[in-house]
Amino acid sequence: MKVSKKITLFSLSLAGLVLLTLPQAGKAFELKEDWAFKGGIRYENGKVSKINNGYEVNIKVLDLPSTSEIEWTVRLNGEKQNTNFLAEERTVSKTEDKGRFLHFYIPYGYRGDIVVEAKSGNEVKTWSTKVVDDVDSDTAKSGYFVLNGDQILESSWDSVNESYIATLPTVTSGKSIVAWREDGTLNLIKPGKITRQYNSSGSYVKLSPIFETASWLKSDQNWYYQKQGQLVQNAWVKDKGTWYFMNDKGVMFNQTWLYQGSNWYAFKSSGAMIASNWLYDNNSWYYLKDSGSMATGWIKDSGSWYYLNNSGSMATGWIKDSGSWYYLNNSGSMATGWVKDSGSWYYLASSGKMLHNTYTPDGYYVDASGAWQ
Repeated sequence: MKVSKKITLFSLSLAGLVLLTLPQAGKAFELKEDWAFKGGIRYENGKVSKINNGYEVNIKVLDLPSTSEIEWTVRLNGEKQNTNFLAEERTVSKTEDKGRFLHFYIPYGYRGDIVVEAKSGNEVKTWSTKVVDDVDSDTAKSGYFVLNGDQILESSWDSVNESYIATLPTVTSGKSIVAWREDGTLNLIKPGKITRQYNSSGSYVKLSPIFETASWLKSDQNWYYQKQGQLVQNAWVKDKGTWYFMNDKGVMFNQTWLYQGSNWYAFKSSGAMIASNWLYDNNSWYYLKDSGSMATGWIKDSGSWYYLNNSGSMATGWIKDSGSWYYLNNSGSMATGWVKDSGSWYYLASSGKMLHNTYTPDGYYVDASGAWQ
């Protein structure tokens, strides 16, 4: 079923004006309707029969001095409304007509009787109409919520709290629903009672079902993850063997580095945590261990040893560790055997330690600096 903004009215309109004749009545006055969107109004026999567009009406007061006080009352299906919320008195209508008006919002999706009452002195006049249904619909449901794109959810109007009340179903098309997602937002609503304040912007609240107990959601180019109808926030998520981190707003972390629990972690642009692999960042190489945490100190990878500084960056050239000197090639791998640096030769044992004040296994003497003499 197509959701339409068209509404059919059975209107008492001007014929619904009621004059209560009381003793000592004040000056006679009249009420006249003035629709904000005239192009969408249809009349039959001088009475409003349909509203094809627009949900605002101005009730104009005729033949009453501007100094006369008016007490306005608005009723929806017999319940008195807060006129400061749904209506306000104006001196210029939306069609720029001047005078005295009650500018009134018809709640979007509302179905039922509307009565506007104006009292001045002892005289009371009323304007009334009845909103029956969408023109393109064959059901007389009233609603502010639309499910699955076209199903109007039966709801009631709470005049005290100025809101709609409805019950979101737990099952649709034979499938259990974990939560309902409000279209265009990340607002996830569990099945059951829903209350929503009236919004005069003129649009239904559209909801789509979520069936998965855990799934990814995308909004404004960001990825989120829900479990049991709630967004995961400031926590890790493991999906198909890969770890992801969701920040305090529930957004998937896809920046390079995250510091948590005294450890650094790195992530791909896809959001996947890097593990057991190298990362080149800002002209330096880093190694992320199986746990995903950044390595420091010695590591062995593919048969070679590497040294990571306290910052995590891979070292090259000479380093001194626990009183011994080591040499790291340009690739970062630890050297063994003879190496030439700055014109001098040095010998590194199989452990990588530089020999000094001794003879090398092939019979050459290296001095205190480790250089071959």
